[in-house]
Amino acid sequence: MQLSASVTAVSWIPAGTVEGMARVPFSLAITHYDERPPSRMGDLNAWLREDRVREANQLKAWIEVEDHRIVAAGYAGPGGLLGSTTMKLGAGAVRVPGSARPVIRRQPWVSGQSARFVQTVGGRTGVPFPRPTRRSPFIAWHSSTAWTTLELILHVDGRAEGRLLGASPFPCHFVYGADGELAAETGATDFRTWFTTCFGRYTPWGGHELEPLRLRELAPALARAS
Repeated sequence: MQLSASVTAVSWIPAGTVEGMARVPFSLAITHYDERPPSRMGDLNAWLREDRVREANQLKAWIEVEDHRIVAAGYAGPGGLLGSTTMKLGAGAVRVPGSARPVIRRQPWVSGQSARFVQTVGGRTGVPFPRPTRRSPFIAWHSSTAWTTLELILHVDGRAEGRLLGASPFPCHFVYGADGELAAETGATDFRTWFTTCFGRYTPWGGHELEPLRLRELAPALARAS
């Protein structure tokens, strides 16, 4: 018997959370903040196409159960979705695709009764933003990297647990369970730290992970696998 489940994180920019010179394009309406996503997850591809969220991490996994033991386990689906940045220039607009980082999937950890999956998805805007930084070489050309790291545990009895294991300090991140309902959200952002440090080696792709800022659990992310 095969059991599967999923957990999804979406990242978005709340109004007023961008600081310093980076705020100028938002203040001039060249680009935009995002409206708060609804409490029920919609079509992720449509959300990204309509420039409503910045990126999505969809962790889907499965286990094969025989005689109450897990005999096989794996990930399903592409895992990551990255949006574009809309720049209004005069009467027109230009969409600049984001630059995705490779999806990181840790080898499933399998015991007799459960399997643990961990997946990281992230990227940066395709719009360059030269600026001084806190780390060598003390100047960066591209924007910083935003990411989420999700954990999903599947049990042989049909239970499933999903949570946000790590995340960049900016922007805001929402977590939806397999039922599509909002299960958790980060209650704070730290643009300055993110903008000046979260690039290059100071990301999961360089071996650095950060706990999500002030994570607020709203409901169990998952209850039963299917």
